[in-house]
Amino acid sequence: MKLTLFQMLKVKPFNQLLKVVCLSASLLCPSICAFAQNYTDTLYSISTETNITYGEAINFAGTNTTLQLDLSRPTDAPLPECGRPLVLIVHGGAWVAGSKNDAGIVNLRETFAKRGFAAAAINYRLGFFLSAQNLNCNVPNWNCSLAADSAEWIRAWYRGVQDAKGALRYLVANRENYQIDTSQIFVLGESAGGFIALGVAYLDDPLEKPADCQPLPAVQAPNAAYFAPCIQNSSWAQEIATMNLNRPDLGSIEGELNLNAGPYRVKAVANMFGGMLRNLFALSDSEVPDLYTFHQPNDLIVPIGSTRLLQGFSDCAAATGCVGIPHRPWSWGSQAMLSYLDTAQIPPSAKPTVQAEITGNNANCLTQILNPSQGGHQYDAPFLRSTQAAAFFAARITANDCLVGQEHPATKNPISVMGQNRELVIQSSVTGAVHYRIVESSGRIVQQGLLPDGSGRVSLHSGGPLLWVWLLDAHGKTSCTPVWLPQP
Repeated sequence: MKLTLFQMLKVKPFNQLLKVVCLSASLLCPSICAFAQNYTDTLYSISTETNITYGEAINFAGTNTTLQLDLSRPTDAPLPECGRPLVLIVHGGAWVAGSKNDAGIVNLRETFAKRGFAAAAINYRLGFFLSAQNLNCNVPNWNCSLAADSAEWIRAWYRGVQDAKGALRYLVANRENYQIDTSQIFVLGESAGGFIALGVAYLDDPLEKPADCQPLPAVQAPNAAYFAPCIQNSSWAQEIATMNLNRPDLGSIEGELNLNAGPYRVKAVANMFGGMLRNLFALSDSEVPDLYTFHQPNDLIVPIGSTRLLQGFSDCAAATGCVGIPHRPWSWGSQAMLSYLDTAQIPPSAKPTVQAEITGNNANCLTQILNPSQGGHQYDAPFLRSTQAAAFFAARITANDCLVGQEHPATKNPISVMGQNRELVIQSSVTGAVHYRIVESSGRIVQQGLLPDGSGRVSLHSGGPLLWVWLLDAHGKTSCTPVWLPQP
């Protein structure tokens, strides 16, 4: 039976109909459906690969850990010339719990893929040394927050950032297989994952490495009282007696996984009720990713302002007779980050464009216990907030730029680069304007711009000592050369 268009509109959701029409028309006129590739509507069917190993690393207790990710991609969305934009999704769980398999994370991964993104959800190293003291309290999850000292929180965050960067570089290295446009990368994290996502975006200077991630004295073994409730059922479960109690240097801010994967650019980050354990904006002096942040004022886990992590939860537990949770680091939530960006003297190129969504939820501790739907450390409307983040990302997806999606090509337009005193002198055989891009060995783009005459001088804001200089001329020809730029 044939249906008229009016009848089809009555029996099919509009988005589904739009997809059918676009798929039929795309062979004749691809531009007809360009508007459908908006990266905000869930238009597409998807396929998923699970448990892709992106590396191995040593966890807090000295055990080698296999790190995996799940990747979803649309199967019927138009494929841009340079590949699909990528969103990397990082779960929460206070750095001791959580997984890429959490229902909310699975939903985010699948939903972003249905919007047209390649969407990857990752696992990362979890766990930190719990206290040697027995401070038992009969409040769910309270015992599992009893770190040996405040450095353990920071070291757990740092390991997560290293792993997330390694996962991102794994996907960059496999961009052709996964059809990823490495110039269009986005990161989204929830809670502890929000802290990690912000680290991926803004921990970009070796001077930002926390002192707590240098070698520290060994700790005492965790108290046996925490084994059953906190360790035994965790993904990092092992007998306390087998833990290596030493705390070595944690290495560079990039970690050790999948280095030299190729250049990439993180364009924006979405922080969902997470924050920062230190100010990562202060040392930025080059172009940084833009920021979407969502938070609720009554968050008991990650305070929206500037105070110690878990402040509301600790106060709430204390009201039941518990002592306060010791050894909590200072944190900066969404409102604190916004206040800093509004008042700090930051170069315009280093100040991200920010979109903040703050609810009016002010339910107190008791109200949140009696009515969990009014809890502050969660979404008020999950699909709405993910759609807002997707729209924020979509607005930053630009016309195809395959330069960062190619292997180092044979030099067709020879160039020479000399570096001295944070300045590069670039000379090429090109007549006319060329775009340049300066890339660290980790793959991070530190600077880019236009040379109107094909050659010129470029003052560097950051990066080094080993850099790659890429040129792209008006005919699409690329050239690339390394340059060693000693630090001053």
